[in-house]
Amino acid sequence: SLDAGLRPVEVGRARPEWVDVKNKLLRIPKEDSSKNEDNWRVSLTSRTATALDRWLDERAETPMYDDRDELWLTRESTPYGSRSLTRLLRRLCDAAGIDTGGRSMTWYSIRHSVGTYMTAERDLKATKDQLRHQSPKTTMKYDQVPPEDRRDALDNM
Repeated sequence: SLDAGLRPVEVGRARPEWVDVKNKLLRIPKEDSSKNEDNWRVSLTSRTATALDRWLDERAETPMYDDRDELWLTRESTPYGSRSLTRLLRRLCDAAGIDTGGRSMTWYSIRHSVGTYMTAERDLKATKDQLRHQSPKTTMKYDQVPPEDRRDALDNM
C-alpha cells in the first residue's frame, strides 16, 4: 500500500490478476476501483514488485487461499477492511518499534504519506494519478511544500 496508496476497500477487493510484476504495476479494473469509474495503472517500486512476486508464489501454496480470489486475507480467512487494516498497522508499528506518538495510525495515514511524498518528489499530476483522484482539487491537499523550498524555487527562477 505504501506504493499504491490503496484505500482499505481496495485492499479487500485486490485480486492476484491486478499484479503485473514484469511491468511493476497494479492494474485496478474500474469495477473494483472505489470512488471512480476508470481502469487504473498504479506504479510499484522494484522492491514491492519482487515482494508481490514472492507473495504470489507463497499464496499459491497457502491452503486458506484455495478457491479464493482475494490477493490478501486476514488470519481468519476474511478480506481486509478498514478496522482489520488499522489493527494490522498498529501491530506492525509495535513490532517495528515505531513510536506513533499517541497519534491514531490508520490505513489512510499510509495513503496520505504516499500523496505527500509523491508531491514532494514529483508533482501534483503524478500524485493525482498514483492516488487515482478524479479531481485535481482533491490532490491539492498534498501540496504542502515548505516555505523555504518555495523560496529556493523563486531564487532559482
